[in-house]
Amino acid sequence: MTTVEPIVDLVQPASASGLASRLPNRYLWLANQRLLACAFIFFLALGLRAALLPWLHAPKPAVHDEFSYLLAADTFASGRLTNPPHKYWEHFETFHVLQQPTYASKYQPMQGLVLAFGQLFGLPWAGILLSSALMCAVITWTLQGWISPGAALLGGILVTLRVGVLTYWVNSYWSGCVAAIAVALVIGAIPRIARDRRYLHSATFAVGLAILGNSRPYEAAVLALASTVALGWWLWKTKAEFGAVLVRVAAPAIAILVVTAAGMAYYNYRVTGSPLTLPYQAHDRQYDMVSMFAWSKARAQPVYHHEVMRKFWAEWHVDQVKATHDAMIEAFLAKVSLAYDFFFGLWPLLIPPLIWPYPLKSTEERLTVFFLIAFVLALAPLTGFAPHYAAAFACLAYLRFLQTLSRLLKWTPWGKPVGFAVAVFFVVMIPYQFGAEVVRLFKNGEYAPQLALARAPIVQTLEKQPGRQLVLVRYSPTHNVHDEWVYNRADIDGSQIVWAREMTPEQDRPFIQYFQDRKVWLLEPDQSPPKLTALP
Repeated sequence: MTTVEPIVDLVQPASASGLASRLPNRYLWLANQRLLACAFIFFLALGLRAALLPWLHAPKPAVHDEFSYLLAADTFASGRLTNPPHKYWEHFETFHVLQQPTYASKYQPMQGLVLAFGQLFGLPWAGILLSSALMCAVITWTLQGWISPGAALLGGILVTLRVGVLTYWVNSYWSGCVAAIAVALVIGAIPRIARDRRYLHSATFAVGLAILGNSRPYEAAVLALASTVALGWWLWKTKAEFGAVLVRVAAPAIAILVVTAAGMAYYNYRVTGSPLTLPYQAHDRQYDMVSMFAWSKARAQPVYHHEVMRKFWAEWHVDQVKATHDAMIEAFLAKVSLAYDFFFGLWPLLIPPLIWPYPLKSTEERLTVFFLIAFVLALAPLTGFAPHYAAAFACLAYLRFLQTLSRLLKWTPWGKPVGFAVAVFFVVMIPYQFGAEVVRLFKNGEYAPQLALARAPIVQTLEKQPGRQLVLVRYSPTHNVHDEWVYNRADIDGSQIVWAREMTPEQDRPFIQYFQDRKVWLLEPDQSPPKLTALP
C-alpha cells in the first residue's frame, strides 16, 4: 500500500500554498520513507520525555506490582533466573513475590528483563523509557502494513502524544509497553505475510507471540487464536499456495514457538519446581483465595503469617472480585470505558470514530473489527482491570480510529467540508490534551505517590548510617494494605538495607541474631510522620 489517500487531505489541503504547502510535502516524504518514519517516532517519543525530565523526574516505585518487577530486574541483572529462599523467609513475605520454593517475582519475566536492561546502565527506568519509544515506533510500523504511510505516521504521532510520554506506562514500573509491542508485531506481520507474500515475517509473527507469552499469557492465548484464524482466512481468501504456507510460514513460526515454550518451561522449573506451573499460579495457590477469572471458584483461606497479607488477599481482594461478580455487565462496560479513555481521552467523544457505521468494505477493515471484538470479549471474564491489561488494544484502537477518519474525509451529507471538519476535530483533540497536560505539569508540578514521598526521607536517613541496616516494620491495625514497605533486593543478605516484618519476640530474636552485624531499627510507617527508632 503505497498511496497516502485519503488521509493526505488532513495534511495537505487543496488550497495550501507556500510554507503551508511545503510542510505537508515534507510530511508525506517522511511518511513514505517507512523505516525513517519509524525512527522519527522513536526519537520523538524519547526526546519529548527526556525534555520533560527537569519537571517530570524518573518515577519512584510505590505500587505492589512495581516492587515485584524490580525484584525480577535485580535478579536477572545479577545473572540469575531466581533466588534461593531465605532461611527466615517468613519475615520477608510481601505482595506479588514468591518466597517458596524460590525467592522470585510472580510475574512473567519479560517486564523484568526490560528493567534489568536499564539497570545494567544504572537506572531500571531507562528500560521503560526505551520500551515506550520502541512501542510508538513499532505501532507506526504496524499501521504502515494496514493503512497508507501518511495515516500511519499520523497514528504514530498520536500514540506518542497520548500514551508514550505522560501516561503511567512510561512513568512507572508496571508498564503496558512490552505487551503492546508484542501485539503490534503480530498484527503488523499479518498483512505483510498474507497480502504482500513477505513470508519472512512469519518470524515477526512468532516473536510477537513469544514476547506476549512471556509478559501476559492470557492475552497471548487470545492473540494466538485470533491471529491464526485471521492469517489463515486471509491466505485462503487470496489463494496462497498451501505448500509455501506450510514450509515458509507455519514451519518457521512453529520452530520459534517451540523454542519459546521450552524456555518458558525451563524458567518455570527453576522458579516453581515444575515446568508446567507458572510463578503466578504458584503464588496464587499460596496466597490468593480467588482468581482473576470469573469462572474460577473461591479457595479455602490459606494460613497467613501476617495480618496485612490476610487483609489484602482474604478481605480486600475477595471483596473486589465479589463486587465484579455481582455486577458483571456494569464492570465490563467500565473496563471498556477505561480502556478507551486511556487511549483517547474525552470519553465518550471519540467513540463515534471507532464505531462509525460505514460498511466494512476491505479485508483490512473487517479484520481490524474482528480483532477488536475478540479482545473486548477477552476482557469480560477478568475480575480486575487496569489500562495495561488492555495493551493489546493499543495498535488496534488507533488502526480503527485512522480507518474511520479516512472514511470521514469522504463523508458529504452537506458537502465535503463537514467530514473534513469532523476528522480534523478528532485528530486535533489528542495534541490539545497533550499540551494541556504539559501546561498543568509546569503549573502544578509533578505528582508523586504518597508512599514514595513518605519512604524517601526514611531511605535517606538509613543510607547515611555507617554500616548495614535492618529495619523491622510494624503496622498499625488501621494500616492501608496498598502502602507496602517490605520489599528487598534479590540478594537480601548482601543488601545495605534489609526490610522485614516484625513478628513475635520469640520469632524476632533468632532473626535479629542472624543479622547481628547490622544496626536494627523499628519503623512505624503509620505514625505521622513515619517513626524510625533505633533498637539496642
